[in-house]
Amino acid sequence: MSVLNKMLRDLEQRQHASDATTAITLHGRSDERPLWLNVLLLLSALLLAFAVYAILTREPAPESSEAVPAVANPALTDHVTSAALPDSAAEPVISAEVIPATMQQSTPVASTASGGADTGVKEQAAIDTVNETNTEATADNALQSTERDQAGSESDVTAQTQTIATELARPTLPVASVVANTAANAEAKTEVTVVRVPASPQQQAALLQQQALAAAQAGQLQQALQLWQQLQQFAPQNAVAYLEQARLWHQLGQPQQALTVLQQALQQGIVHADIQLLLAQQAAAQAQWQRVDTLLPAQFVLAQQPEYYGLKATALQQLGQPQAALDWFSQLIVLQPQQARWWLGAAIAFDALSQPEQAQLHYRQALQWGDSLTAASRNYIQQRLAAIE
Repeated sequence: MSVLNKMLRDLEQRQHASDATTAITLHGRSDERPLWLNVLLLLSALLLAFAVYAILTREPAPESSEAVPAVANPALTDHVTSAALPDSAAEPVISAEVIPATMQQSTPVASTASGGADTGVKEQAAIDTVNETNTEATADNALQSTERDQAGSESDVTAQTQTIATELARPTLPVASVVANTAANAEAKTEVTVVRVPASPQQQAALLQQQALAAAQAGQLQQALQLWQQLQQFAPQNAVAYLEQARLWHQLGQPQQALTVLQQALQQGIVHADIQLLLAQQAAAQAQWQRVDTLLPAQFVLAQQPEYYGLKATALQQLGQPQAALDWFSQLIVLQPQQARWWLGAAIAFDALSQPEQAQLHYRQALQWGDSLTAASRNYIQQRLAAIE
């Protein structure tokens, strides 16, 4: 009987030890989490924080047609939240049919034992053995089921975590693209491009003219002459280039070069009062009065060119056209009544037209304003007044 009690105590101790080991194993397996899963969850949390920071700090893109996707999928988040590890208390229960079948298998063993107490002890031992076997099978089945559930849960959590990481990784591309586009736009706006536009012919001519005038004022006549020649080649219709060259040639003591330049202006078809007046003065110095009249056509405003028309009236008078000369001198007297030359020219015209009274009047006016007259002109007036009186 003591042997039987000892066997029962051993079975109970073994059963309690097995139950404790199973509980510790289940508790350890249920609470323990793999290292790679912790690392993956940590990386997912970092990606989520970076995406939220990038979205909050990025500048709004101007009229972007592509919307930035959401930071996280609420459905996936809810799914991860609802996913939990399997309950360790949910253990599979062996069907009631297992024990009778086992009992049926163990019944012949009990029936073959010797009678009396030995038979009862053997039967009790067999029952205890069957119970222990069932307990171990139950624990093994529960452990396998827990491992399968945990593996399934871990695979589900892994898949869901990878899905979340994929969803979190997607917004980073558009955010990076938006940031890059914003930086490119800012760089394009702040970039300064210097584009040199070629100067127009008018601008180049004005620049050469300014340089030539500055050189002439500085006394650099040769350099100024070269600049005016460049301007003449660049703009052949620029009358100022010819006039300034003629003036510089006169200052350099070469009047023939000045005459050549003015003739070049006429060959270019330039019609300018000053150019034609200079040529006419050159012809008058040589007593070429017909050329003077040809060079001075009546195509300019009298008020703007009094010297021009004064020389023209003198040429007409020298050509024997006193009335035409008188017409021009009369207009000049009205324009400049203090100019003695116009009074003298009109007096000579009246004298040629046999109008002594008008001639005497104009001679006297010439003497009155004759401070600018030469001594020869004043002597001529005195002679004519004495002859008329």
